[in-house]
Amino acid sequence: MSIVTLQRLGIIVALTAIALVASGSAQHRYMPPQVTERAPLPGAGLLRSTPTASPVVLASQHRKGNELELRAVVRGARARIVAVTFYSGSRPLGTATTAPYRLDVVPSDLPSDSASVRAVAVDRLGRRNASKGVLVRRGASGHAVSATPQSGLARALEVLRHGGGTVRLGPGRYAIDPLRIGTNTRLIGAGRETILTPRAGIEPWALLNAIGRHIRIEDIAVACDHRVGRAISVGPGSVDVRLQRLRLSGVLENGVEVWGAHRDVSVQDSVIDGRGATNAGVADKGSDASRDVSVVRNRIFGFRGYGVLFAQRFYARPTAALHNLALDNRISDIIDPTRADGTDEGGIWSGGVGAAIIGNRITRTGIDGIETVGSSTRTTIIANKVTRTPVGIYLEHSTNASLIARNEISDVGTGINVEWRHAGGGSNANTFAGNAILRAARAGLFVDVGSEANRIESNRFLGGARPAIVLQGASANMVRGNIGCGVGGPLIRQQSGRWEDGSLAEPRRNRVVGNAERGLCVR
Repeated sequence: MSIVTLQRLGIIVALTAIALVASGSAQHRYMPPQVTERAPLPGAGLLRSTPTASPVVLASQHRKGNELELRAVVRGARARIVAVTFYSGSRPLGTATTAPYRLDVVPSDLPSDSASVRAVAVDRLGRRNASKGVLVRRGASGHAVSATPQSGLARALEVLRHGGGTVRLGPGRYAIDPLRIGTNTRLIGAGRETILTPRAGIEPWALLNAIGRHIRIEDIAVACDHRVGRAISVGPGSVDVRLQRLRLSGVLENGVEVWGAHRDVSVQDSVIDGRGATNAGVADKGSDASRDVSVVRNRIFGFRGYGVLFAQRFYARPTAALHNLALDNRISDIIDPTRADGTDEGGIWSGGVGAAIIGNRITRTGIDGIETVGSSTRTTIIANKVTRTPVGIYLEHSTNASLIARNEISDVGTGINVEWRHAGGGSNANTFAGNAILRAARAGLFVDVGSEANRIESNRFLGGARPAIVLQGASANMVRGNIGCGVGGPLIRQQSGRWEDGSLAEPRRNRVVGNAERGLCVR
């Protein structure tokens, strides 16, 4: 039953690489309180140092029922690996986000009988490393129940409901009732030519309902005709669910909604069209009973509320919605024309512990590009590009021990805003390092009342308002090695603000060293 055995290879990681084994006014809203947590800065030292080189070794692959399983084993990583993506040429076969890093594919996912497959790993600091390509033989496809709109559909829907099989839907338009998809089930379409739509006369809460373990839905279009609340729902108790290469449109509220107790749910390589929808492209209702939800390489646009909403809103939770990931998504046009009250209209909002927001491209939102809410402790926001938003990155007063680094923020009102301390909670011990903020009209980095023990280092402010860095009633912060250019005026200002009781908040004990304003901008 073995398809291919891979030979061992060794390579050395580069300067910012990781090791793998492959076989993938600056203020706009005020929220309830949080108990402040102080924790070590998350990997700030690794941004300034060279990790020890580690070998990359390839593991074996084998057949598992109808599936071909690709494996990646990570060794010697200096920071947590958040994703391993398996590629055939330039085409991603899929991404695994939890160890052990394994990706199940059907043989037809490979472009030919023999294909070169490589793996690319990303750690929580946004560093990437690729393995060498390895020849994989796909072998014969396993058994599947096939259907078209004219033939075999009733049997196919029965298999999907009961679980335990693979269903292939050919090209065509399928008018269906709401469908539950059960455990150990794979639904495969023919891409955008396989269209699922609600039967005439119904307006369901969701059209597809995935509830169970090891569920795959891939290569289909779900056209909801503005009669369905959600294209796909992933319900309580679900584990190991991957939604991949989908085209979702015409929803009333959310493209994908994940709720209840769940883990290891991933939306990948899909187009989610929200024109006319009120809420989010992907909405995850996180809690203490959820973790490891990922949104990877999707195109999301047109929603009124959010592109990606990791909606864990409770404070001071130590593991709530742990390790959620938004990686390499393109999000745009998240605007509600009927209001602008700061409660939505964001590209990515994240409220869980240890989240990673890496490599996303966000433009044209009504309020902000990225926002942290809830229990945002030890979050990393790395190498994102945000443009044409009122605020680029907004840290709610519950954000602690997090790293915001190497982001490019341009043509915004405020580049990065740290919310004021109120009702007992503030944002402390965060690091802002190596960010480039271009043409921020109000401020480049605004740190509000009571935000303490933050590090603001080696950021660049190109053009835009001066002062670029404002410490308003914020104390005990390190501001070092930042550079401004292109306009005149002071780079940094410390000014008083007001505590929640109205008393004066003076900035104290801030260390401001080695910052410079230059005339010429060099990017």
